[in-house]
Amino acid sequence: MKKYVLIVKTESYSGISLWVDDDFDEDWDSPILKGVLKDFPIESRRSIIKSEEIDIINEGEDIKVDPKHYLTSDGVVKSITV
Repeated sequence: MKKYVLIVKTESYSGISLWVDDDFDEDWDSPILKGVLKDFPIESRRSIIKSEEIDIINEGEDIKVDPKHYLTSDGVVKSITV
């Protein structure tokens, strides 16, 4: 087996849903909405877009990271128990 490393570029967007008063009209950079962004739990946000693409590929024995998973020839990722 040889080591194979992928550097993945990830871009994700999430949504926060809230009830507000009828007259609520804040700008995207208002202190109120910045506070919501800071305080709203990440696990309660709804994922809207998540895209990942391979940025860099490297292979060989000189890679310092010891992989914890094995990719089979049919594309199945298996965990390696140490």
